[in-house]
Amino acid sequence: MARIHVESWNVAYRGIMPDDVIARTDLAYRTAFWTERIADREWPVFLIEEDGETVAFCQMIPTRDPEDDRTRVGQIPSLHVLPHLRRRGYGRLLLDEVFAEFRRRDFTDVTLWVLEENRKARQFYERMGFDVDGGKKTYPNTAVPEVRYRIRLNRALKGRLGEDTRP
Repeated sequence: MARIHVESWNVAYRGIMPDDVIARTDLAYRTAFWTERIADREWPVFLIEEDGETVAFCQMIPTRDPEDDRTRVGQIPSLHVLPHLRRRGYGRLLLDEVFAEFRRRDFTDVTLWVLEENRKARQFYERMGFDVDGGKKTYPNTAVPEVRYRIRLNRALKGRLGEDTRP
């Protein structure tokens, strides 16, 4: 997971995130980061493997945003696919699993934060049915703006039942 996260950052955030922040986000840092997060057994990290190798992952947690109810609003803090394997449907599969698990826990909404300039990620989430909800902040310890996306889980279900979610 750490390798996927580092490779994804190096491709998706280059030119958006300051180079020194990307440089600090190395394999050692991300290994420690994910070792801590996967220790929390209450909130899973979903993985996709191809030929025995993890190629994509998605983490789910209750919202960290103080204006939202942590018992009803979930959050996706990380969704990453190896850059050379993007556009194969892995992100959609991961979201399907995460949405199903949030529904099982009686959550009504899911949010996520995206770097404002990360156009490819924003287009992907919009195709999946997420909408910008007006939330704004800056990525920690930077001046890089982020925007919040939200989806109602009943809307996400409709998109999964065979409707084309592309604009």
